[in-house]
Amino acid sequence: MAEVKEVIAYAKTSPEPPASLAKELEFPDAPDTDYNTKTVPDTAAGITTSSTDAAALARCEEHIVGLKEKAAAGQITIGDAVNLAILEEMIRDPMTTIHAEDLQAGSSYDIPKLTQQTFGTLRAADEIIDEGHFIGKALGEGMNGYRPIVELMNTNFGIYGMAELSSAGNTYATTGGQFEMPMTIIGAGGTAPNQALGAEHSQPFHAYVMGIPGLKICTASSPEAAYGIAKSMIRDNGPGILFLPVKQMKSVKGSVDEGVCLPMNKARVLHKASDASISAGKAVTVLTYLHGVKESLDAMETINADGNDIELIELTSLKPLDMDTIRASLEKTHKIIILDESTLSGGVGATVSALISERCFDELDAPVRRLCMDDAPVPYAASMEKAVVKRGSDLIEAVRDAVAKKL
Repeated sequence: MAEVKEVIAYAKTSPEPPASLAKELEFPDAPDTDYNTKTVPDTAAGITTSSTDAAALARCEEHIVGLKEKAAAGQITIGDAVNLAILEEMIRDPMTTIHAEDLQAGSSYDIPKLTQQTFGTLRAADEIIDEGHFIGKALGEGMNGYRPIVELMNTNFGIYGMAELSSAGNTYATTGGQFEMPMTIIGAGGTAPNQALGAEHSQPFHAYVMGIPGLKICTASSPEAAYGIAKSMIRDNGPGILFLPVKQMKSVKGSVDEGVCLPMNKARVLHKASDASISAGKAVTVLTYLHGVKESLDAMETINADGNDIELIELTSLKPLDMDTIRASLEKTHKIIILDESTLSGGVGATVSALISERCFDELDAPVRRLCMDDAPVPYAASMEKAVVKRGSDLIEAVRDAVAKKL
């Protein structure tokens, strides 16, 4: 009892923490961290070698060579690009672990391929179909010095781990910075046109987690972005979620910038509007992510045929949002459309639209236009789905309206 009284007395006489500390405790690593400069202990390579079967490690390294050859030829898929990033990071840092369903078989998109066969069951756990269970396991590992990765076969079912995700986001702050939480969640999600996966598999989970403090939330629609952001997120000392486009995990192919970590706080300008279109007032800024990137790129030919152009920005960082890149584009076009894979109510587009209206109002010639999912559950039937999920044809019409100043 005396000790308790002493602690209470100490607390009462201690100064109040400064208000600035709240924001300082949002993330263990600042949003602008360069993850290429992160190092591992000098003993890391030796630990990996001594704790891993030599033949298994050799097979893994041979597999990595094959993936790099695919990437060099521009033929690596998004799933394979993330697999490459994970294997490189697990070899680099022996404190890195992974949890996934169907892990031994490579899950649905080969993201955890060869992890258990190489690093064993302690570092690579093949999990039961209970997302809350194995996200919780990763939470405990993160608090105890490990660097866990969780692959969700479909991110929508991360909803069963919402309590654990909330704890992950809040732990660094609630412990006064005593416990970092280096947990990475990666999975396929989003809602593509003609997805035909039904309501349960088509929920905008990326919007559901936007309000959880302390989470960094990223997206990637290409192998290059998926690889570079995955490596950064694994090295980050806080929790993050990387969303990938569920219908394009194997169909979209490309290359990767080998060994390079990409920033987790920057959007990517995929297409710049021509100077002529900007001068003529026929250029529009388009913000999108996941499947919306391909929808926008496919729509560009028709948009250009109309005499219009777009400045296409991929929101690879949903939180924190890259307002500098958005403003820089708006300063040229003064018109903006958000092609959004989340709902009208509480969606990503709602948050982004509000921030643009609050911080870039002086650059807007018209209200922010949102092309978002209806609040109705996503139907399985393609004929019904068109009423809920927006696509490239909607973007074409919206650009026409924006240029014609139709509100």
